[in-house]
Amino acid sequence: MAKINFPYIKTALPGPKSKKLIRKDEKYVSQSYTRAYPTVIERGEGALFWDVDGNCFIDFHSGIGVCTTGNCHPNVVKAIKGQVEMAIHIASADFYHEPVGKLARVLSDIVPGKGTKRTFFTNSGTEAIEAAMKLARYNRKCPGYIAFIGAFHGRTMGSLSLTCSKDTQRKRFAPFIPEVTHVPYAYCYRCPYHLKYPSCDFYCVDVIEERYLFHVCPPENVAAMIVEPIQGEGGYIIPPPGYHNRLKKLCEKYGILFVADEVQSGMGKTGKMFALEHWGVVPDVIAVAKGIASGMPLGACIASAKLMNWEPGAHSTTFGGSPVSCVAALETIKLLRQD
Repeated sequence: MAKINFPYIKTALPGPKSKKLIRKDEKYVSQSYTRAYPTVIERGEGALFWDVDGNCFIDFHSGIGVCTTGNCHPNVVKAIKGQVEMAIHIASADFYHEPVGKLARVLSDIVPGKGTKRTFFTNSGTEAIEAAMKLARYNRKCPGYIAFIGAFHGRTMGSLSLTCSKDTQRKRFAPFIPEVTHVPYAYCYRCPYHLKYPSCDFYCVDVIEERYLFHVCPPENVAAMIVEPIQGEGGYIIPPPGYHNRLKKLCEKYGILFVADEVQSGMGKTGKMFALEHWGVVPDVIAVAKGIASGMPLGACIASAKLMNWEPGAHSTTFGGSPVSCVAALETIKLLRQD
């Protein structure tokens, strides 16, 4: 790439070309997208992107945490081109293909925990959470879930029933699926119980057992506790050391599955491949997406081979595990492990 002084702005924002395209967009595209940035992006390279008017920006957004290796990393682009020339789509629900099997083996190696893991591939994070919800019900044979105030797990009706970060995401969409109980997250800066860490001795975990499991959602009715290791949409809240360890022990006590939503926090964003690794916690089920494939649509629900042992046809997908997305993910993980 030629040496340039960047970022640089050539026009007022939005520029004339962007204005024309935005007017057309507003006429034909759903306006439920928030899109607070009034410009039309044309291309990206590394940490930069350019709009149609030639303005250059630093991409702090990373496609909502998706572009793990930057925009258009040459290794990822090469892998995608190579696969596209052979086959664009192979339905993983009907046929075997090498990229999906290879990626599943790699994920089995890098996901926390011993033994072989299996992966159900999806197109997105919300689908990965939906798969985790179904897998938990399938194994536990009960309907309930515990989720956290401030959580974001997606926008389809199952995952939206867990999401509790902004009212605009939920209003007008009720009723949600039943048997979802929301409890406070460990937000020490503004503790909902007005206590101080560490003298609180994780009262926020004890109260889940003493108040909720005993009075609101009996543990035999709870299939899974679904939690973000670091809350994202809820304010980028990092819980205190030991919090997730205590949550996992509580789940183990009652046989509740501990599901980690690493869609935002995973794939190297915290300095480790998965955020839970900072606390040495091994989830029963883990959901990943966003940065797994450097911009290609891919999600994954990963669990032990023993847990992910549902019968053929219990859950499936048309596009999940696309060979193009899988080769992009393999190259992404390779780059993350190297660099």
